[in-house]
Amino acid sequence: MNNILTTPDPVSSHWDCPECGGTGTLSPEICPVCLGAKYIDLATITNWMLDFMESRGCDRAEIDRLRTESPDPLTLTFCLEVCIALK
Repeated sequence: MNNILTTPDPVSSHWDCPECGGTGTLSPEICPVCLGAKYIDLATITNWMLDFMESRGCDRAEIDRLRTESPDPLTLTFCLEVCIALK
């Protein structure tokens, strides 16, 4: 019998930049989202995903509500997939 508690891995606080794919550049300019850092923090990825949802035509009222709730990126990914599926 094993008494060691197993817990899920904590959510990463740094994510590969979705704009440049973690390279830090966009042929040959410095990436405007991560500014060459190659990764972005949780708040930045949340804002990026909400802006991306808006650019894809997702419901503006829903996006505004998500902005006030500050959901984690995994929830936003689900919301984005639902939004695109409904379009």
